[in-house]
Amino acid sequence: MHRDHQFGQLFEESSDPAFIVDPFGDRILAANRAGCALLGYTRKELLATPVSRIHPADLPQLREFFTRVLEHGQGSTTTLTCRTKSGTFLPIEMALFAFGSGGRLRILGLLHDRSEHRQPPPRPLSPTSTGAQPSYGPGSGAGPRHH
Repeated sequence: MHRDHQFGQLFEESSDPAFIVDPFGDRILAANRAGCALLGYTRKELLATPVSRIHPADLPQLREFFTRVLEHGQGSTTTLTCRTKSGTFLPIEMALFAFGSGGRLRILGLLHDRSEHRQPPPRPLSPTSTGAQPSYGPGSGAGPRHH
């Protein structure tokens, strides 16, 4: 009992978003405050939201990842996204750990928002943005032509 209480306290007080899911039932069984905040849901809303609604763009990859985690006990990935309550897709780093609870397999998920790793597409450089001036010298083939 004491160990379960310690785990529950550590889970809830973690500053990292954490979730416990039923890998076979498409259900989130527990979510800590940081997990609720990351996805923009209240705890009650999140526990009523299927895992498939949080990962609609990655469902086949998520199922494959769950299978690997259940086979090997753990795994991590940076290729999945989570959809927030507002509809925004967040790139995430996800570490999953399989464990038994009450004779059933569960998965503990620890997430990290990787939004800061998203790079905007590079903008083409204009000649003046680099401080360089266009060359119109003889033989450059550029600039106005006088006939």
